[in-house]
Amino acid sequence: MSDDGLEIPVLLSEEQVAEFLSANPEFFRDRDELLSKLTIPHQRGDAISLVERQVSVLRERNADLRERLNNLLSIARDNDRLFERVRRLVLSVMEAQTLDSLIDAVDDSLSHDFRIEYVNQFLVSDIFPGVSRVDCYPKQEICSNVGISDLLDGNRVVCGKLREKELKFLFPNHWKLVKSSAVVPLHCQRPLGVLVVGSRDEEDFRVGTGTVYLSFIGEVLSRALADFIPVKSTSETSAPEKI
Repeated sequence: MSDDGLEIPVLLSEEQVAEFLSANPEFFRDRDELLSKLTIPHQRGDAISLVERQVSVLRERNADLRERLNNLLSIARDNDRLFERVRRLVLSVMEAQTLDSLIDAVDDSLSHDFRIEYVNQFLVSDIFPGVSRVDCYPKQEICSNVGISDLLDGNRVVCGKLREKELKFLFPNHWKLVKSSAVVPLHCQRPLGVLVVGSRDEEDFRVGTGTVYLSFIGEVLSRALADFIPVKSTSETSAPEKI
């Protein structure tokens, strides 16, 4: 109250108005005339009504939700296709009756079904002596050339860009073309070898790439390989056929 008895109107801050409207979301329910007088500046500089602004916001939110839903559906379709490829690979591995047919099944599936540009398999020579279908080396030689001393002692898939020495060993015919790769250890109670895949695209197998499916493929192949470990007798080593 002023000295002359007149009331001085109290000015509310923007924060107070916003707080009041937030606490009373139904304030405009019976105040259509007031609502129609409200205008909100648009990004283009034009003034639009509150209702128009609400409709615009809802449309933007709906568009965002539709985009998110479409992305989720796309991911789901990609996962379905990937699962189907893995399923076919597992079935072909299970049907292999010889070590050579097993190696061919994996190469064919990864190269054609998964469309991976470069695929190689290396086996530990002490476990698979006399195998000519793929390159075989002593365990330490494989680890040394890959640059990871304990690679064959676990199931950790290694992705990224390899050094020249490693590329020349793992991709001897295409090492200049491989820009990213994944090294999958093959291990079933003991080191059996490695599966390597490569791409001309640096993003395909970059560091941080998800390796769930590659790890699973490695586990399936490892268990299948274990069935073909030759049984040594006193006189000779039997041919690597499925037990």
